[in-house]
Amino acid sequence: MTIDLNISLFNFRNGGLRPNNGYDFRPLTETYVPAPAPDLIALCEAKFWFARGRRLFLKAVQTLSAATGRTYVGELFSGALATAVVYDPNVFDLEAGEEVDFADKQNLARLRHRNDDSPLQILVEHWPFWDGDARVARAKLLATYGASDIPTIIAGDLNSTSSGSHLPTADWSRLPATVRDHKGRQDPDGSWHADTRAVDRLIGRWDTTTGNRIDGAGFHHVAELDPCSPRPLPPTVNPGGSGLHIDYILINDACQHAWPVMPGSYNIHIPDPARPMPSDHRRVDITLRRTNAVISEAVSRSGDAAGTTPT
Repeated sequence: MTIDLNISLFNFRNGGLRPNNGYDFRPLTETYVPAPAPDLIALCEAKFWFARGRRLFLKAVQTLSAATGRTYVGELFSGALATAVVYDPNVFDLEAGEEVDFADKQNLARLRHRNDDSPLQILVEHWPFWDGDARVARAKLLATYGASDIPTIIAGDLNSTSSGSHLPTADWSRLPATVRDHKGRQDPDGSWHADTRAVDRLIGRWDTTTGNRIDGAGFHHVAELDPCSPRPLPPTVNPGGSGLHIDYILINDACQHAWPVMPGSYNIHIPDPARPMPSDHRRVDITLRRTNAVISEAVSRSGDAAGTTPT
């Protein structure tokens, strides 16, 4: 048996909020139609969706379901930079939502896959664009999930890039001062470079000698696990932004083992330049594939942990 898990990340600009205070969900549905609808979508910028009684969230989910022809439900997370997870209830059961009183449990949903009863947890993150130190602090907190035995995904607009020559860089001399302050760090000689501290805290800094990451917290960038992903990696923001790769889907060691990345499945969707951009960010997709061998090993380990021999 092979189980494919199709995961998507999308930063939906302002959550569809328009200047007249109304909402337009067409850019969201246009992003997911006519492409095959994923099993799970991590959404950023759920602006005021929580504050307004979840009505906007429910409308967004219903609109997505109607447009894609796939049943969706979801969990909406609180916070100034609100996020949400949308998933097919025929694929997942929800075991727990976020615990708002605990910082490390915010933006967290615990799911269980219906086909093989395997657990999966996801943190949908939108890190502050204005403060690199705050991003580092959040990364330090979430780093503990890298060692979790539960397959864990961090997906979101992390508002910072990671190190490595295969990541796009910016022309710092041309960026406005506020963008430089938000996305970069200044050296004593006055030059600027990308602030990679936060993402590198989770996945490790790039070692140019070995061509690998070192000193990570047990998380991996799915693009770097896919041997067919483009090199260099494209920006995850559309023209007019920083030109950086700041939208990430990360998986921990347990997830990499239980749900390996399917080669050739990583995709950053480049919008048609002849049409209005659905957002200032691009949709990012990955497929994780669970095979018979992985499932059998998981069952065996579960049996051993329980002190029984699986049949």
